Amino acid sequence: MKNTFSPLITYPLLCLLLLLSNTLLAFPKNSLKPGGIAIIAASPAHLTAPNVRYHGKRVALVHGKTNWLGIVGIPLRAKTGRHFVNITDAKGKHYQRSFTVKTYPYRTQRLHISNTNKVNPNKRSRQRIARESAIKKRLRNVYSRTTPQLNFLIPVTGRRSSSFGVKRILNGEKRDPHSGMDIAAPQGRSIKATAKGKVLYVGNLFYTGKVVYLDHGQGVISLYAHMSKIMVKKGQQVKRGQVIGKVGRTGRVTGAHLHWSVYLNCTSVDPALFLR
Repeated sequence: MKNTFSPLITYPLLCLLLLLSNTLLAFPKNSLKPGGIAIIAASPAHLTAPNVRYHGKRVALVHGKTNWLGIVGIPLRAKTGRHFVNITDAKGKHYQRSFTVKTYPYRTQRLHISNTNKVNPNKRSRQRIARESAIKKRLRNVYSRTTPQLNFLIPVTGRRSSSFGVKRILNGEKRDPHSGMDIAAPQGRSIKATAKGKVLYVGNLFYTGKVVYLDHGQGVISLYAHMSKIMVKKGQQVKRGQVIGKVGRTGRVTGAHLHWSVYLNCTSVDPALFLR
């Protein structure tokens, strides 16, 4: 039988598929929900990168094929309707882009925490929480000029025990919605950096327990909580997939797991949107 294989036809197709695959890995999913991500065409790619802001906060920019793309984090408490992004180009010209946030049916999750001080903290714990809240706010507001690499990997293998945005009821009392993804895994399992970055902070906080913050550039921050062991130091550069710690049950927990959060322009967004 005559071989009908034609490299002149299949090779360009293969290149196209590889290009599409790389493109899909490079960007998170566009999801216009509270706690989601809006990908905005900010300006033509051949121009100098513009300054993009949402609610006054700098937005991460990625150089796309035809445009500079703004990767906008939508707050979990964002109201439905039209939202505006403010853009200033290299010549000082101001203009706007808009997107429309739609409702999303986040479910409710009920949990029992055996350590009641983690649900209704005493005075001493509340003072500690206030100090740590200031630290966490400062970390969320970090903006470096490093270009982020957004082809994230899931930091630990395991069962997703709680999703981003679920409405939390702890010991029968309503609490803030969940700000990350929980992945149940055996204590001691390796936790990997979701992307290359710089270690912003390591510590042991009231709610998160042993925690690591990574700066991936331009306000893209990831958080890894409830560790049993931290294996990196502040200021250290880490590679995508590098082990940064071990799964534990420190802080406010019901069992061994990793709590993984991602921040864009100072707001937590659904980490699942970065996974392909």
